[in-house]
Amino acid sequence: MNRPSPPLGRRLAAWLLLLLLACLPLLSSADGMPVLQGAWAPATAADTGPPMAPDADGLRRFDPGRLQVFGREASWVLLWPGEGDWPQAPFVLEIEGAGLQALTLHGPGPGVVRTTQSTRGEQAWPAHGHLAFAIAEAPAPGEPLRLRIDAAGVAATPISFALRPTVEYLRADARWLAFASACLAIMGAMSLVAVFFAVRLRDHTFACYAGFVLAYATMLALQTGYLFEPLGWGPSPRLLHVVVQLATAASLVFGILFLDRFANLGRHLPRARRPLLGLAALLGIIGLAGLLPQLESSARALVQPLLVCGGVALLVMAALAVLRGSRYAAFFLVGWVPLLAATVVGVLQRYGALAGWTDAADATLAAGAFNAMMLSLGLADRSLALRHDRDRAQRLADIDSLTGVYNRRAWSERLLALHARTQREGQPLSLLFLDLDQFKALNDRLGHAAGDAALRAMAAVMRAEIREHDTVGRYGGEEFVVCLPNTSHARAVQAAERIRRRLQERARREPDGSLPTVSIGVATLRPGEELAALIRRADSAMYEAKAAGRNRVVAG
Repeated sequence: MNRPSPPLGRRLAAWLLLLLLACLPLLSSADGMPVLQGAWAPATAADTGPPMAPDADGLRRFDPGRLQVFGREASWVLLWPGEGDWPQAPFVLEIEGAGLQALTLHGPGPGVVRTTQSTRGEQAWPAHGHLAFAIAEAPAPGEPLRLRIDAAGVAATPISFALRPTVEYLRADARWLAFASACLAIMGAMSLVAVFFAVRLRDHTFACYAGFVLAYATMLALQTGYLFEPLGWGPSPRLLHVVVQLATAASLVFGILFLDRFANLGRHLPRARRPLLGLAALLGIIGLAGLLPQLESSARALVQPLLVCGGVALLVMAALAVLRGSRYAAFFLVGWVPLLAATVVGVLQRYGALAGWTDAADATLAAGAFNAMMLSLGLADRSLALRHDRDRAQRLADIDSLTGVYNRRAWSERLLALHARTQREGQPLSLLFLDLDQFKALNDRLGHAAGDAALRAMAAVMRAEIREHDTVGRYGGEEFVVCLPNTSHARAVQAAERIRRRLQERARREPDGSLPTVSIGVATLRPGEELAALIRRADSAMYEAKAAGRNRVVAG
């Protein structure tokens, strides 16, 4: 069975738009800013301040342009130009990937500025996907910038550093805001539409999709700082970490439940389905366990590995379901691959891999929006297919399989609707009652196949002679009925005569007498008359036509 799918051009346009949006944050450049060098060391309780020189004891060199995970609790970081002196102030120190960690800038000058994604100091600029310090006074030649990174109670994420001219930073920041807003708006809009359909259709598949997209969008909005700038939400770092952990676990749980229903894993992969649902239950338990202070650190350590394992498991299950014939698993697979790839890259970067790619967070935003759109296309395709199947089932239930006209039940329902409309609008309603002449004798003489052919011929003649909005039904056996809305008695008699003459002409062309004639009764609804009475009058008129010699029309 062919099922309608969204136009390919629309999908390609959406993919191209997302690709262009994903490239926007990559268009910024350093505009001649010096490349930084760096060194870091874990902070200790005995520290009275940051190390004063890059050659201090215990410092470890690193490349600030590449992602680096520092201490799990607190660390000191020193930054200085790789060649030459500091550029002329003002300029911006941009920090990518800080996550929920807190950064404190010691100088230049006597000031100390502490900032996080959710709460920033006066010298720190809005955290639109990153952190930034406005450097109004450049350090003296040979002096480094000194920062403290605090990761206590939150996840230590990989960080990179770069210097930006103020104007270029503001331009890049505006581009990122447009990009992130577009991606999150796509995810938000798709999930709200899914909620609407989940309520209206009472379909849990839409609800699981909405839960997955909303949880994933919430996680991204928190990790990138979008909820803090520009939306202005600023809870405590610990609460933020708990919410991120819950959103991360919820996104995968809902993703598993969605794939199960959307791809019909119970039919295509019944044995593999149970372990996948068990993984969803385990993730839910770990996510809830993170709410307890005693289990928070253990839950934090387990969520990321399980996230990768769960993502890979979903990928494998979707691929297997496609091979087993699940059409909708293909939509899930296409949308899931880039999202999983971006997520895996983000996790691997926490362990030092792919440290040179600093745009993983932006790629995750684009992949999230792309995934939401692909799954929405899949849901739309599924809904259209279900509607097509429902309409086909309804048609099979309403249509007489032999003649292709309405059966008695369906015709009666449509007659009731027409009667109500004509009563409201004051229009006439006429009815034809038709019966094939000597049909039993035809069956006895030529067999039931000839009788079936005669019934089909009768239906074809009626369809050819009536209007599109007139309704034909098989009342039973060789009896047919036609309701003619907005038709006067005289015009109804004319329509009956046309049907009778055309069938008579076809009967004359059948030398073996395999096509009988027809007797027709006509009745028009009277003011205040019930439908049952109208049908009885048309039926009585048909019997009068039979008694008068058959092959004629009688008005009742």
